[in-house]
Amino acid sequence: MSVDAPTVSATTEPAGTAAPRCAIVRLRVHCFRNYPEATVRFGPGLNVIHGQNAQGKTNLLEAIATLALTRSPRTTSSGDLLLWNEDAALAEADVARPPADVTLSVRFQRDPSTGRVSRVTAVDGKPRPARGVLGVCPVVLFWPEDLALVRGGPDGRRRFLDVILAQTDQQAVAHMSRYRRVLEQRNALLHQLRLGGGARDSLNSFTSELAHHGAWLGVARSRLVEALAPLTALSLHDLSGQRERISVRYAPAHVASIPDTVEAAEQLLLGSLRDRSSEEVARGITLAGPHRDDIAFDLDGRAARGNASQGQQRSIVLACKLAEVRYLQDAAGVAPVILLDDVLSELDPQRRGSLLALLAEGRHQVLVTATEPLTEVADFADVLHFTVRSGVVTRDERG
Repeated sequence: MSVDAPTVSATTEPAGTAAPRCAIVRLRVHCFRNYPEATVRFGPGLNVIHGQNAQGKTNLLEAIATLALTRSPRTTSSGDLLLWNEDAALAEADVARPPADVTLSVRFQRDPSTGRVSRVTAVDGKPRPARGVLGVCPVVLFWPEDLALVRGGPDGRRRFLDVILAQTDQQAVAHMSRYRRVLEQRNALLHQLRLGGGARDSLNSFTSELAHHGAWLGVARSRLVEALAPLTALSLHDLSGQRERISVRYAPAHVASIPDTVEAAEQLLLGSLRDRSSEEVARGITLAGPHRDDIAFDLDGRAARGNASQGQQRSIVLACKLAEVRYLQDAAGVAPVILLDDVLSELDPQRRGSLLALLAEGRHQVLVTATEPLTEVADFADVLHFTVRSGVVTRDERG
């Protein structure tokens, strides 16, 4: 089925703003999650997607995120994305952005003999590796789980940084990918050594390679946090009515701070790995590197994780996401698409209103899901409403 909305072109947007808009004009999904087939045309401004739980609202946002990031942010298994009892799926989007509009697609195919699901990404119908797709349509994701960014574990904070790097720094993406692969191999060897097997001489080569790629990733993350810190402070300043001040810093696990140069960072990480090699063999796991690093938030001079109220923590999360929007816009040269999945219901009226007001001021396409129709839309110039029921999307007449 097809849902229509006015089309948008990156070259016909109103003047007077710093960056042109990136927007999803048309999304098509085939056998993706609970959608046998659906085509939705979104507007260039606010798009409200409402419906009861488990109807498919989030799956639409997931399809867009999977196209933009080449992997789903909700699952590590491509097989989870296929409609039940289907062996193939497709997500496709027409994207308006300068200098030319593009079509992104990702196809999934299950191998009948092994059950494994392969993934092929393409731009304008031509296959591209993931690195050739990342950043084409910059997106900012905001899931309910992100509200635990401050109080949760470091995995979520590292992922927050890595999603931004994936869309803005191709070199960091290459080192990130290689670091993860070498880390897995090194941990497997450490596990063997712990059990009395494996070749100890091989550990040195893995250690050197891990330090090299880890240094690149650590420096890239540290520089990113340095750039995000003033943007986060500015956003929290706006959200809190100028009442709260925040500082943000990258917190590596193996050293007090990351050096400015990759060479110096590599030597420090290499030294830490070598110093802890005996402990690593005894425990069977790598104990130093960016996979153990964190972000530290201080609110009014005190650690936010243990001292900020729940409301303050949520304000910090909102400030981080708004900082991400501003950073991506500067880095990519286009305003990113903003995806908000059932986040507004988790916020109190004051924070919800502040977030919507700040988003309305920007030049962004916003897709927001909710269980009820959203009424706080007066500040947005362009608003469309959609209803989702059992994998069927309809455009509301008022939209």
